[in-house]
This record gives sequence, C-alpha cells and structure tokens, in this order.
Amino acid sequence: MKARFTCTALIGSLALAGWASAAVPSLVFTEAQAGNGVAEATFLETVAVSGGVAYSFLRDTTTADVGTITSTADGVSFTTVFDTTDWATTGSANDMAAGNGVAIVGGNARFVSFFDNNVYEVNLGTGAVTEVVSKATIDGVLGVSANLSASFEVGSDGTIYSYDSPTDSIIQITPGNVVSVEVSTGDLAATSIGGIGIDGDTILIGDNTSDSLRGWNTVTNTMSTILTEAQIDAVASTAGDANDGTVGFGDIFKAPDGLVYFYESDGDDLLSYDPTDPAGTLQVVVSEAEFTAGPSDDTPGQLAWWDGNIAYTNGSDGFYVVPEPTSLVLLGLGGLLIARRRRG
Repeated sequence: MKARFTCTALIGSLALAGWASAAVPSLVFTEAQAGNGVAEATFLETVAVSGGVAYSFLRDTTTADVGTITSTADGVSFTTVFDTTDWATTGSANDMAAGNGVAIVGGNARFVSFFDNNVYEVNLGTGAVTEVVSKATIDGVLGVSANLSASFEVGSDGTIYSYDSPTDSIIQITPGNVVSVEVSTGDLAATSIGGIGIDGDTILIGDNTSDSLRGWNTVTNTMSTILTEAQIDAVASTAGDANDGTVGFGDIFKAPDGLVYFYESDGDDLLSYDPTDPAGTLQVVVSEAEFTAGPSDDTPGQLAWWDGNIAYTNGSDGFYVVPEPTSLVLLGLGGLLIARRRRG
C-alpha cells in the first residue's frame, strides 16, 4: 500500500528546508533585451512600471545626445517608443538621464534629467518630448546653479521632489510645473541624501548624514525621524554590517501592497516596513547573500512593482522581480508533485 501524500506536510518540509524564507531575485529581462536592438541603447538607466507595462530608459556611455525608451508587457516582446531622433528635438547637449524616480503620469514619462537639470515629459504614445521646466527656471528659484540628484521622486499626480546639492534643500515641482523650495537647508539639516520617496503627505528622505530615514510632512511643514540608524542597523543581514553605526540609502518606494521598501546600501539589503509601525515591522526582504546568490548583484537602482511583487532595476544589467516566499513554496511544491507523479 502506498503511503498517503499530503500537501500540508510537503509545504512544511519545504519551509524547513528554507523555501519559505528564500527571496532570491528572478530576472525579468536583460539590458540587451530592453535595448531592443537600438544601437545607442546599450546602458539601462532605469525601469518604470505603469499599467502592467515596463518602460526601460536607456542611453550609452560613449556618445552624447542619445536616449531611448522601450516598453514590454511580458518581459519578452519589446517596442521602441522613443529614440535618439526624438531626444534630439530637445536640443540638449547631454544624454537623457532619467535617474531613480521617473514615473508614468497620464501617459507621459516625467523625470528630471540629472545631466542637464531640466525636467522633461515624453508622450509614450507619440514619442514627443517636451522640456517642461528648464534649469534656468530652477536656478532662478534657488539663486544658485542647480545640481539636482539622480535620486528624485515623482508622485502619482506628477509632483516632483528632488534634492539639490549646492543648497542642500529639496525642491518641489508641481504638476503645473511651478518650482519652489519645499524643504529648506535649515529644515533638511543634511548634506547627503541617498534616496527620496513619497508616502501620502510625507516626503521620505534617506539621510546619509544622520544615517536615518526621515519624513517631511508637506502639510504641517515638520520633520520627523521614521527609523533611526540603530533600528536599521539592528536588522542588517550580514554580521559585519549589523550595529556598525553606519547605514546608507538608495531608492525608497511606497508600494501598492501598502509597505515602504528601501535599499540600505551599507548592509546591501532590501528592507521594508509598514508605515503604521515602522520600527516594529522593519524586515529584510532580500539580504546581501540572496542578492549575490541570484542573477543580479547587490546594488539595486529604482524600485518598482511588477506582477504583484517588488522589483528593481540593476543598472547596466537588467530588471528583476522578487517573488513572494509563498510563490517559491508553490513552485517547489509543483516540481515535487510532478516528480512524484512520474515515479507513480
């Protein structure tokens, strides 16, 4: 008589074997695939996702004045929606440099191009590009020559928040393209910002000066500390990085699942927390070891949401998704069921 087989027992075995906690990233598509055969599209800058479509922003590292955007809904078939001929209409002397923060708003890609400090919108249907805010306009507001960070954030309504290093302030650019200083030098009190995100009325600030995640309330104009250096350090996956007194920040992303995700660049971990209890829910989503065990390295760029899971761009490499642990359990379950059926 054959022994009875139960799914519950198998899932438990998989969990004990480490399936339930694994979070090794999975490749969605490579840099070469995203380039779609375009000669000047050899460097994958970032990927933004909207409506189940991933838009890749590419340039090269040898030729000036280039820029390409491709799209894919399945990670296999790509369409070029914007190329260097379109970018040339801006008259920019630099490559398109979308950085970490580009977003798709109303069918337009909206971003700060950090090479020339202008703000652009690209109509993804026609390929038409418009300079909606010039560096000269931003300079006029700041009173100095702007140098905007490659890490900025575009809200769902098109509002942009970007860190300017000469003034150590954060500017706001409204959907109507009005520029103002949102967080002044005195209020920011930092000289190195690693990432910016948006959570409702709060600008999330990865402060590399104080090694803490801070929040600026745009309604009350007050700053608060969301996570301290000690709290972040305490969850580091690598013993050498835990409680070493140093943390760093990459991109920060409020996801559709309600959690905030951010890359911690000292421990090389992808972390998440629930905004209702940041310290109590802070956890490692992908550890440094899991990054390096997978197909990418441990330096993710812009975070995104792909097929119901957190995803990220690995610059000049590809676009990756992090499967839920339960997905990995089911994948392993399916494989073992097939193997058992064949042994019959």
